[in-house]
Amino acid sequence: MRNGENMLNEKDSLQDMLNLEKTMVKLYATALTEGASKGFRTMAQNHIKETANDQLDVFMQMTEHGYYKVESAPETTLSEEKNKFSKVKGQLS
Repeated sequence: MRNGENMLNEKDSLQDMLNLEKTMVKLYATALTEGASKGFRTMAQNHIKETANDQLDVFMQMTEHGYYKVESAPETTLSEEKNKFSKVKGQLS
């Protein structure tokens, strides 16, 4: 703490940016689904894509610095989840 100000460390700053990027993707998705004009929807799609890429960049920085641990799932778990989503997709078609 300096002069009564709170200072964020690198990990906290990256976590804050990650949370912000995730929130922005959700807000752009809401705007996209509520938008009626083609131009607006195209703009929202572009913003979602750019923001999702930014979110991934921050996430990758966090993993590279060891701030975010990612564990690989066993192949059987991945297969089970894939089957679940395939069934749901089939029911929606």
